[in-house]
Amino acid sequence: MKVLFLAKEFRDGEGVSEYIKNLSEYLVSNGHEATIVSFDDMAEYHIDERVRVQKVPLPFEGDNIYSWAMMMNNELKNRAREIIEADDYDIVHCNDWSTIPGGVSLKKHLELPLAVTIHSTENERGFEGDHAELISELEWQGTFEADRVFVTKEDTKNSVLFDLDVPGEKLKAVDPYSPEWQSRILNTYKEIVKQEEKVIQET
Repeated sequence: MKVLFLAKEFRDGEGVSEYIKNLSEYLVSNGHEATIVSFDDMAEYHIDERVRVQKVPLPFEGDNIYSWAMMMNNELKNRAREIIEADDYDIVHCNDWSTIPGGVSLKKHLELPLAVTIHSTENERGFEGDHAELISELEWQGTFEADRVFVTKEDTKNSVLFDLDVPGEKLKAVDPYSPEWQSRILNTYKEIVKQEEKVIQET
């Protein structure tokens, strides 16, 4: 199993980074491969050397978090596409709205399964700011396009179900503080890839 993660950032101590780090290290420790593609903010990180980390610089500056994230997605997507085309991958896994455009683009253009983890929704965060509606729309699009949606806590599960209208059968709650949470995600990856292979064989 080869998994490519998209992340807005990857640095020691940051919540989403630690989630991706722990999951990636579990994968490589069990004979699988993991690559993390993130924005290069020059932050320090420590991770198992078997995990491939690609930090991508962004030569532009956005005037707000939304425009910056859209430019950043373009750079992440381009680097991820190069990696995937050079060495076949089984699944793309993106995290939160900030990497959903890149993840959806890779799914459509490379015909790869997509997993999305929603760590919190815009509704949970108070739906504030000039781009709140656009961010919520991206969350909806990502969960709609994803083959499977993970959430990390009960409040987020409820928001994804009722605010983003994600079908319950598509959703999996995975508490990163619970035992064997990584194995549950790996098993879900295997289910997704198996389903994808079945669809290809039937077409």
